Amino acid sequence: MNIDDIITLEDNVEYMVLDIVELNHERYLYCVEIDSEEMPKQEYKYFKEVIEDGTLYTEEVEDPNILETIISMFTMNHINDMNNTEQDV
Repeated sequence: MNIDDIITLEDNVEYMVLDIVELNHERYLYCVEIDSEEMPKQEYKYFKEVIEDGTLYTEEVEDPNILETIISMFTMNHINDMNNTEQDV
């Protein structure tokens, strides 16, 4: 998966990948739900990439410890991106 990729869950709800971090050799995705016109809604979720039998799946992260850690990592990515953008101006 890459940033801006769109994933479709089993219930046909679509999410766009906003950011990706790696923790303990696992990849985690920060995603926003999108509508049929690929416009973001106000629903955000965190997923973990899972590879089984050569097929890539996602599963929602529910462990509070992992959530706390990856949210901090995503926040730092966002802050770093904002600082880099300000320096480019």
